[in-house]
Amino acid sequence: MMLKAELRGMATAGVLGLAGLLLLVSVPPDLPGVDLLQSLRFYLAALGIPLVLVLFLTRAPWRGLLALVMVVASAGQGLLPVMAGYQARAQVNGETLASVKLLSFNVLATNEQGRAAADFIIATAPDIAVIMETPGVMPYLDDIAHVLPYRLGCAVPATCDLTVFSRTPFDTEQMRNLPPYGHERLAIVSTTIRGTPVTVVGMHLSKPYFDGAAYIELESAYWALSKLPGRMIIAGDFNAAAWSDAVVSFSDALQLAPPPVHPATWPVEAGDLGVPIDNMFTRGAALIDTIEAPANSYGSNHRALLAEISLRAARQP
Repeated sequence: MMLKAELRGMATAGVLGLAGLLLLVSVPPDLPGVDLLQSLRFYLAALGIPLVLVLFLTRAPWRGLLALVMVVASAGQGLLPVMAGYQARAQVNGETLASVKLLSFNVLATNEQGRAAADFIIATAPDIAVIMETPGVMPYLDDIAHVLPYRLGCAVPATCDLTVFSRTPFDTEQMRNLPPYGHERLAIVSTTIRGTPVTVVGMHLSKPYFDGAAYIELESAYWALSKLPGRMIIAGDFNAAAWSDAVVSFSDALQLAPPPVHPATWPVEAGDLGVPIDNMFTRGAALIDTIEAPANSYGSNHRALLAEISLRAARQP
């Protein structure tokens, strides 16, 4: 009996602590780092399941039921934007005009395996590569240029971070500084791939505990992108999952369609059980058909995203 009482008390304390975290996730205050907790929403909910089982097994059914309702409600709230994303995907149904292979990869600026990371980019041979923390492969840019000869970003090593590489020439290109820190972390290019025009956007957002900087960055990105016409692909390191409030607001405002799944990219040690803080979206007549995160990170602390994207016939007004 004493063991049951002890387990019941420990589980109750665990549930109370978890309740506080889920409350922060579900009704987020204006505090730095909340987006990180929201990215972990489903992981936190999963932690509640063994606590619920302990409460039921130690004859505390009402506490167990209350904890179960709390866990299910939080997970359900997180699933709402995910389900809305699938509805957005269903709206993109035009004829496929061209297919695009796109690589998005934060290579880590201090990567000690930069040669291997560069070789991976080269061997993947995408149509477009969005590379964050490019200094990690800086010595090998000329090698990458043999496969992807067109580049925006890292013209000045001192401000180098985000780079977009392409097989096809850019019709237009612009690199923007994102407030509040003014880093060159928003790249916008337009190109024509197999006869079909598309705009490609590379983004690298600040970490969520940098006192709300990501919200300011996403708002600035929204105003830069909202009036651009036509098909659009957005890829990069958001440092937050697609179901976090900041990313959901950005996605909704631009009417973006997500990929069919959200592969885990960080931390690499967690493999497929990690958090999908690197993201990819499309807008207009474009759709991510397949997406994966290769297991080998080639010295980076992020796994890459590799996607096949179909450029569709635009709807007639």
